[in-house]
Amino acid sequence: MKQGFTLSTALLLGLSSFAVQASDKTILVLDASGSMWEQIDNKPKIEIARQALKSILADWPADQELGLVAYGHRSKGDCKDIETLIPVAPLDAANMGKTVDNLIPKGKTPLSAAVKQAAEALKYTEEKATVILISDGKETCDSDPCTLGTELEKAGVNFTAHVIGFDVAKVEDQAGLKCLAENTGGKFIAAANASELNKALVETVQAPVMEATTPPPEPPKPEPAPLPKATITAPTSAEKGTLILVEHQADKPGIEGHVYIYAQGKEQNISYGYVRPEGDSYKPTELRLPATVGEYVLRWKDGQEQLLAETAITVTEATIALKAPESAPKGTLLKVGLTAPAKLEGHVHIFAKGKEQSITYGYIRPNPQGGYLDTELRLPAEPGDYELKWLTDRNEVLAQAPIQVTASEIKLDVPSSAPKGTSVKIGLMGSDGLAGHVHIFAKGKDQSITYGYVRENAIKGYEPSELSLPAQPGDYELKWLSERNEVLATAPIQVTEADISLSAPEQVQKSTEIQIALKGPDGLTGHVHLFAQGKEQSITYGYVRASSAQGYEPSTLTVPDVLGHYTLRWLTERNEILAEAPLQVVEQISE
Repeated sequence: MKQGFTLSTALLLGLSSFAVQASDKTILVLDASGSMWEQIDNKPKIEIARQALKSILADWPADQELGLVAYGHRSKGDCKDIETLIPVAPLDAANMGKTVDNLIPKGKTPLSAAVKQAAEALKYTEEKATVILISDGKETCDSDPCTLGTELEKAGVNFTAHVIGFDVAKVEDQAGLKCLAENTGGKFIAAANASELNKALVETVQAPVMEATTPPPEPPKPEPAPLPKATITAPTSAEKGTLILVEHQADKPGIEGHVYIYAQGKEQNISYGYVRPEGDSYKPTELRLPATVGEYVLRWKDGQEQLLAETAITVTEATIALKAPESAPKGTLLKVGLTAPAKLEGHVHIFAKGKEQSITYGYIRPNPQGGYLDTELRLPAEPGDYELKWLTDRNEVLAQAPIQVTASEIKLDVPSSAPKGTSVKIGLMGSDGLAGHVHIFAKGKDQSITYGYVRENAIKGYEPSELSLPAQPGDYELKWLSERNEVLATAPIQVTEADISLSAPEQVQKSTEIQIALKGPDGLTGHVHLFAQGKEQSITYGYVRASSAQGYEPSTLTVPDVLGHYTLRWLTERNEILAEAPLQVVEQISE
């Protein structure tokens, strides 16, 4: 509550000057790519963004026009997944809040194309235009935000892009976002958490306000042209959640707009599809019906939101069901059968009973032979009562079923101790269908040092997981973690000191090949590197290979032609030092 008060106060202080620029138009471009499911302080980034946007919308002036563009919310791996969700118009805060709530992050990050689409919608070459981009990552669709910023600034009348880098920690990932903002005269602000995102939104909204001047009076508006005669045709009834085709006819070609669906007697639309002219006619519009049975109205509106035609439709009940066992062991992979009419969408989510936050989800995919393929999802590691819910992409519930996640014996079979740097095999015992990795942690620490894979055995159970122990002796913990980093099993292990050494001549002639003898317990890996004395950059290296008889084969490398003092170091694959020895490169070996 305290954070919300801070945001509202800042807005009340800053938004009073919005009245002088009622003609300004802004589009918010929101990142809804798959990475927005990542969490900050145990909350998905998409949820943080939703709350921040709705907070700022609460005090947005009624005469300040605003639109919304999102990307990455409809499909995976599609660089064309960009959608103008709300055209620029006087703000309907409730509608925009609901629209943002319905976004389900899925795909890539075509941020450059999304900003360009927003700029074009604002007619940036003719009018002043502002875009506010919120992105949690760099461009992933082979476009250059920096170049785009230069092009938009050059072609625009008064175009500005403000960019908020939400949880973009790497400087190299921030570079393109920062350049896009700077090349258009906008601001780049890095926001690492919810509080910083709120502050960044306030700052980007206020930035153009401080520079605003009183606009000249608008010329008288011409009398509107008479609306064309138009009709739309759709089924009189269809099953809930299904996809319908809406046909359009008009006595005038080239009309763009949308077909909206409204609950009977309501003013807030539920969803919409695009109307696209095709020569002298119009392509049919695909529209997804609501999941609630009842009476609805389809309305065709043009680009200025003028009503052209409407027709009624009844959304009927449908046979939609989830087929799942009553119970299943924790952490296992669950297959859920789907029964439903064709062409439904969405995901099957799992929720703790009585909770509203989805834990994970599986995909809805049609079966080429008819119906749907089973959806797969990983059960939580915490036993208890859960609910499976088939949700549409608007988060409407199509079907649900209870499931009990049961306790099961999951164990790691490890030695109580092993020498530093060696490779250990860890036996895995548990129910079929588990996944994840076996990690090693210093005792009491949260940062994984390394991990081994979890693989099912072709006959039964699991293959042993293998990993290399740290080079630092001490007490450690092995943890079998699920793909969501839930702990399935733990076991302690002590990493002990070991007799590890390498030996080579004290002096070697320049540019010659030398052999380095290796001594240590079985199971060591890595490379033998050569460093100039006092330097951190390896010059060359030789391989560490176990001998077919016992111990290790000598490691071979060629020394440089530069005379001086060097150090040989046996490094693990994580560049930990197992052993080292001095080496001098000379012109000739002393007799």
